[in-house]
Amino acid sequence: MKITKILSAVAAAAVATAAVSATASATLTIPTGINSGLSATTGMWMVALYNEGGDSSPAIDYGIDLASIASISVTVTPSDPDWWDGTFGGGIITSCGPASATPADHNWPSNEFWGVLDEDLGLETLATDKPVQFVKTGDLTYTGTVTLDDSNCIYDVTSLEGGYAQVGIQEWGATMLDMTVTDLTCYDAAGNVIISFDGAGYVDSDNAAEAPAADDNTAATVDAEAPAETTTNTEKGSPDTGVEGIAAVAGVAVVAAGAVLLSKKRK
Repeated sequence: MKITKILSAVAAAAVATAAVSATASATLTIPTGINSGLSATTGMWMVALYNEGGDSSPAIDYGIDLASIASISVTVTPSDPDWWDGTFGGGIITSCGPASATPADHNWPSNEFWGVLDEDLGLETLATDKPVQFVKTGDLTYTGTVTLDDSNCIYDVTSLEGGYAQVGIQEWGATMLDMTVTDLTCYDAAGNVIISFDGAGYVDSDNAAEAPAADDNTAATVDAEAPAETTTNTEKGSPDTGVEGIAAVAGVAVVAAGAVLLSKKRK
């Protein structure tokens, strides 16, 4: 085999591997200078509404009526418009406990979402069968809202030993860029804002007490009872249809074929 053929095969394999890695690398942006009540990783952005506090987490109390929260919205934006393809998916999380005093299934219910509808950009990836729908609320800005009911509501845990309440978003989609959380807002049944947070976990509404800022970028630890992943599908990639995964594989094949063809033309 000629050395040019060997090199072209290696190049094609390298390009294909890079394309696969990029497709599977969808994560959340980790903000800097975060508030002490925010837990932020590449897979989860979670803010504490209340935490009794302990050895591994700060005490958080904004003085809000937790049981009055009727809906929660999360707003996100893609970090790089040039790579935005709308294949964004995951779940909005509501969580409270301890399980000894609240229903165990309220510790980590996931309210799934997939995709967006953005006619201006020609993106039609929205899965309308998911309980949460992300809608366009501005240029490259999308908001998903979950309505709370008996299956995912927040209980008043402020008088309980070991009480905690937290809400946030997890992401396991297939988009080739980071998604940035810019806002999380809790509303009452009448649609009034109870409390809202900016992307770094700081309160930006005027009707709740501000928690102390962290001394460094160490975030509040999510309660030990919460699982590391949601109880639903946590695999990165496309949801039930599998269409996005097929498209990614097809894209890799095209890129690899292009690399081989380029090598042949240079012979």
